[in-house]
This record gives sequence, structure tokens and C-alpha cells, in this order.
Amino acid sequence: MRGQLFHWARLVRKYSRPVQLLVQQEGCYQGGLYQAGRTESVLVQGAILSQKRTARNDAGGNYAQEEKRLYLLSPIPHALERVQVVFDGQRYTVTADRDHGNEDFTGVFVYLLTGLSKEVTEHVV
Repeated sequence: MRGQLFHWARLVRKYSRPVQLLVQQEGCYQGGLYQAGRTESVLVQGAILSQKRTARNDAGGNYAQEEKRLYLLSPIPHALERVQVVFDGQRYTVTADRDHGNEDFTGVFVYLLTGLSKEVTEHVV
């Protein structure tokens, strides 16, 4: 296998910023009732790039759906199941794990993040 043609890790380090991960620990059954695991906050360094922002309309109101890509130098265990990402006050869910599938070649782990936030719209009468 050929070596890396571009140093992705150096680029990710250059543009990394603090990113908070909310990791939900596994729960367990106690006395026949399921007890959810506690949520731990973990601070990591990662580069985030905006992808797109789309408007959605449903019975609950108008929503803005925003997608970003998170680039890390180490993987997030169980990212699709129990992790949420907080960046610039917005909470995102991980919707795709290792999107490109070429971590061995690039040395970078890529995650697709999706966030929903309700936009407040005032009606003038």
C-alpha cells in the first residue's frame, strides 16, 4: 500500500477547536427496571466544517436543519448510538460514522453531524 499523499492530520490539527462530546453510558436493569446510564461530558479537539443548512416546515413550526462534518484524529467509540456533539451552543447528533471509510489512508476520522433548531418567527398583526 502506498503512503499518504497529503498530511490530513496536520491540517486537522491546524484548524482544530474544542468540541464537547456528550457520551451516554450504558444503562442496566435494577430490580426489573431499566436505569439509563449517566451522561459524561468529554472535551476533544476537532475540526468542524459546515456542509449545508436547509429549512424544514412541519406542524410544529419552521426548523432549520444544519449539517456539519467533524474531523478527529482518534475515533469516537459507539458514535452512532450514544454520542451527541455540542459546538458553538448547538447540539448535534452523529448521523454517519466514518463517512469516507478511508481512515487507514488519511489518518483522520470523519463524522457527519446533523442538528435541528427551531427558528422563532414572529407574526406582525
